[in-house]
Amino acid sequence: MGVFVRQLGTRIGSTGRFLCAVAPLLVATLGCSASIEGQGPGASGASGGTSGSGGTSGKSGSGGSTPGQGGTSNGGTSGVSNGGTSGATVVPAAPQVVSMKGEPLYSRFLRLTNSQWENSVHDILKLTAATGLSDNFQHAVGGTTDFENNERVVYVDDTAWQDFQSAAEAVANQVTATDAAAKAIGAGMDKAGFISAFGRRAFRRDLTAAEVTSYGAVYDQGTMIATGSVSAFTKGVRYVIGAMLQSPHFLYRIEMGDTGSPLTGYEMASKVSLWLRDTTPTDVMLDAAAAGTFDTAQGAAEQANAMLADTAIGTVMRRFNGELYKFALYDSITKVGVPEWTDAMNPEMKEASYLFFDRIFSQNLGVSDIFTSTAGFVGPQTASLYSLKAQGTQIKQVETGRPGYYAQVPFLTRQARNNDPDSIHRGVRINTDSLCADPGVPSPDLPDIPPAMANQTNRQIITALTKTCGAECHGQVINPIGLAFEDFDGMGRKRTMDNGSPVDTAGSYPFAEGTLSFKDSTELMQLIATGSQAHQCWAKKMASYALERDLVESERPMIESLGAVSQAGGSLKDVMVALVKENGFRTHVGGAP
Repeated sequence: MGVFVRQLGTRIGSTGRFLCAVAPLLVATLGCSASIEGQGPGASGASGGTSGSGGTSGKSGSGGSTPGQGGTSNGGTSGVSNGGTSGATVVPAAPQVVSMKGEPLYSRFLRLTNSQWENSVHDILKLTAATGLSDNFQHAVGGTTDFENNERVVYVDDTAWQDFQSAAEAVANQVTATDAAAKAIGAGMDKAGFISAFGRRAFRRDLTAAEVTSYGAVYDQGTMIATGSVSAFTKGVRYVIGAMLQSPHFLYRIEMGDTGSPLTGYEMASKVSLWLRDTTPTDVMLDAAAAGTFDTAQGAAEQANAMLADTAIGTVMRRFNGELYKFALYDSITKVGVPEWTDAMNPEMKEASYLFFDRIFSQNLGVSDIFTSTAGFVGPQTASLYSLKAQGTQIKQVETGRPGYYAQVPFLTRQARNNDPDSIHRGVRINTDSLCADPGVPSPDLPDIPPAMANQTNRQIITALTKTCGAECHGQVINPIGLAFEDFDGMGRKRTMDNGSPVDTAGSYPFAEGTLSFKDSTELMQLIATGSQAHQCWAKKMASYALERDLVESERPMIESLGAVSQAGGSLKDVMVALVKENGFRTHVGGAP
């Protein structure tokens, strides 16, 4: 079928050539300048990364050199620690605001992600199970952008095109293997009826008269070329399905209006559904789009609210949280010479992390709760790290007394150097993932973190190591956040002493509202929860995920508006619905950032 479909290019828009024409543009403009997060013994994790948790040493700075899984790196040079041990004098740091540095392409052709392809094919063909074909598709390269649905890493090259072509033909053959199977698609039982009804589902809009005519020719050719004992109708349908699933109008979410003009109802329905449901709009949603429901901010918000009640949102939020907080790193944590450590902890900590954020979302909680909720999830492998007794074999919600995700065992164990805290990368992760701070450019030459001398605390080691350069990034931005967790060791256990000396968790941080002091991580989390920065940062991350691109400075007003919804007590869902109302979401955006 592939050769036949390609021969029909002059009639159906030259599907293959169209895709291959778009691909070089996307590839040519794709940038990969960020550091990649390191994970392994002695790795020098990037600012988007973690230090290796298996080795006894690690790099001090926030620039990564060891490949691994991770997110966008903002870097950070080593500098003076915000601890009282060095006595160094530094210039007060400027207030930290949400960084809006980005490199958007403003593509009007946003290729479906692998999961969107899988789910959309399932829905438009009314299948009873997933095809599984997307499992073999080329995957986006992680670590270049915050999210793997970003336009800069989701594109079509020769490999991807072949994946889509073979998958389209395989699915078309599957659903037309018998006349009964073709009828189950439920899209009209005559040529024109099927083309119009199925085409509307596949293209997420009504077909034009010219498209109906073109695909009518595909149907006619199929009745003559296809083999087998099925009816002529089924043979024609087979070729129409195969051709439509290879069309750019299916493979891409397309926005074609002028910059600043409103999206069409169909474009809005597609944008919201593919974001919140990870699949194509339903027939009911397309009807709403045709009726103008998506044309107003309030109408679109009401539709989004309904989608947030769909069970699919749970999977979407798991993917969002997993990519934002780098949960994939839990798969490869290892520790050497730590008796309590076992590899069985990895999946338990990963699932516990997902469950923490599942609860925040499902209970209609907000950004503040990410930093203040003392509910945690504990299983038999990690209970003792909380000084709790294991109860059964399942992960259960418990009261940990630890405020927020960052004080839970999974994060603290992951951001560690064997049994010692990795204070630098604890600070880096919170700065980049939850405060959207920009620590600066990483140093190209990072020293190893030395072993402790007699009676030397971890804080003293980090302070001495980072006091020679980059005073603002380490001493005032990175270190204070990480050192607030000095009362947790490399296994996430509470401690009051470090190498014979009391732990020191006090510090200060240049928040957007001004430099504020705290005595420990509990006070720090409260400051973060009540300040504007974390609320705007979460809004920025979610908006980037929803828009499938980087955001830039001109979009700060939108992020501040969404952050205000969150800071006033709005739930995560409230912020997401508010995003749908924003002109930045509902209009065509393009041009220079």
